[in-house]
Amino acid sequence: MTAASWTGEAFPPVDHCIYAHRDEEHTPFTDEHIIPFGLLPKGGDWFLPKSSCLKCNAITTRFEDTCLRGTFGVFREHLDLKTRRKKNRNKPREVWFKGPDGSDSKQEMQVADIPRYCLGFNWLPPGILRGQSPTSELNFSGETVLRYARGELEKFIPDKHGFRLGSVRMLDFARMLAKIAHSYAIGKCGENAFEPMLPDLILGRDEHAPYLIGGDPRGTPPAQPRVLHDIYPMSAAIGDDGITYLGFVIRLFAFWETPTYFVIVGRKKWRVGPRNERLARSGPSA
Repeated sequence: MTAASWTGEAFPPVDHCIYAHRDEEHTPFTDEHIIPFGLLPKGGDWFLPKSSCLKCNAITTRFEDTCLRGTFGVFREHLDLKTRRKKNRNKPREVWFKGPDGSDSKQEMQVADIPRYCLGFNWLPPGILRGQSPTSELNFSGETVLRYARGELEKFIPDKHGFRLGSVRMLDFARMLAKIAHSYAIGKCGENAFEPMLPDLILGRDEHAPYLIGGDPRGTPPAQPRVLHDIYPMSAAIGDDGITYLGFVIRLFAFWETPTYFVIVGRKKWRVGPRNERLARSGPSA
């Protein structure tokens, strides 16, 4: 299973920080990857030029690394996605197995011998669309979704007990989704299109992620063959207060019947036109 090369649409430089709005003279700004670098196939790229100060870049890098290494580390290596730590590829991974008596045992294994699997989450829609207050929820409501190659997992743990590999930090995962949606919204729609609501969550000043981030109440949609990641505007995002919000649907590893996420980026100022209907997608090659 490999991922096809692709490049997202090009955006002009922002020349200030899209999170803290720093624009001081002589301040260096870095390019912000919209889809995290480590979730892109080799040869592909997609970023918002000169759009983050170094301080904010350090913050976003920390929570992205948690997701890239812990949540998606093995799957990324199976797909041969990008990495800045090439020397760590093909290194054994620690796998913890759950025995029949409930005991744990550790074993080092090569990634090639570990089943292909991908984690996702079926969450309730964002609280802002369900009449919740901004501070009413700290934890996500929903279920964890595990996708794996048919037959591989059964062979890996034939005794039907469990194994543990990597980690999931829900808040970091939500902040990564927030960063994807916020940076894409600025590149695609422009900063004058909405009043941003995500920067405090992205920078760690707010932890009430379920208010602005959630899932599709209809459940997981069918797989999208040859589509690696998908992102597009929500057709309607109207809160109980009657305010129209700009929101995006994000689906990571869409080719494998993974969940979709709804992310509210801010209060909409103008209609997102036809040219903003869909992002050019990327997908795994045959």
